[in-house]
Amino acid sequence: MAAGRRNGTGMIVRLRPSFPPSLAALAAAALITALAGTAGAIPARTLNPEPVIPPVPVPSAVAPDERLKAIVALIDQTRARAAAPGLRDEERDGLADLAWAQAEEALEDPLLRERSQRDPGFLQAQANLLLDDGEDEEALRVLERLRTIAPRDPETHRLLALGFMGLGRAQDAAEAYRQALALGGGPAADLRAHLAYALSVAGRHEDGLAESARAIAADPAAYLGHFVRGWILGELGRGEEERREYLEAVHLERDDADLWARLALSWEEAGESARAQAAWREVVRIDPSDEDAAARLKAQP
Repeated sequence: MAAGRRNGTGMIVRLRPSFPPSLAALAAAALITALAGTAGAIPARTLNPEPVIPPVPVPSAVAPDERLKAIVALIDQTRARAAAPGLRDEERDGLADLAWAQAEEALEDPLLRERSQRDPGFLQAQANLLLDDGEDEEALRVLERLRTIAPRDPETHRLLALGFMGLGRAQDAAEAYRQALALGGGPAADLRAHLAYALSVAGRHEDGLAESARAIAADPAAYLGHFVRGWILGELGRGEEERREYLEAVHLERDDADLWARLALSWEEAGESARAQAAWREVVRIDPSDEDAAARLKAQP
């Protein structure tokens, strides 16, 4: 999972995942390569965008179904770029604007509008954009429609869980994560880590710890199980164990601003100011727009 900006609604409510491409995006990968000479590749400046970036249109001469697949793939690519470490807020916002412009191409085109609202790949992309914007209720409406179209798609249930978490419905989120796991969603270690977090937020800390252990066992090289386990241990007041898990997590993944911030706060609580400062510097490295981390660094001599 790539780094993401903290949003005040909870540690993993909107942690930015690694954005695995939707099935539609995978199907469209070859198409995008073929279109590059016609539509033009996304300009390199989108890696460091201005606040508003003109969208790259998919050629209208392409068959509608293939156009829709290409649009979904472009949305996925743009969101993945927005999750990269080192971007400032205005750069992330510019990429978000670009992703929405790509979605609106499908929503506003008479040839694509109806198809888009019954295409699982596009509906998932639309729900992701709404979740990114904190529009959880609207995202859930999209996902409920999607659940009737593709009820056995585990990604739909994972996205439902994110929406439930954003609305404070942790128990519903836990059930959605369980459904995604039952349907073979993956990576299983990450799904179990998110399930552990949802259980803990719902007040079931011991169940959360047990699930985090399963997440770590499912993939010892995945950092999220350690991250979540550390957070739960911190909620239980077990600070030394909390930091041990965070340190294991940063050994596996160094570009998660949320993780470094949690470690920094835990070091502060332990009175380890030098270690806390080192962790805050990592937060600023990953997210230069994090004003809280920057202020904490300036406050120290």
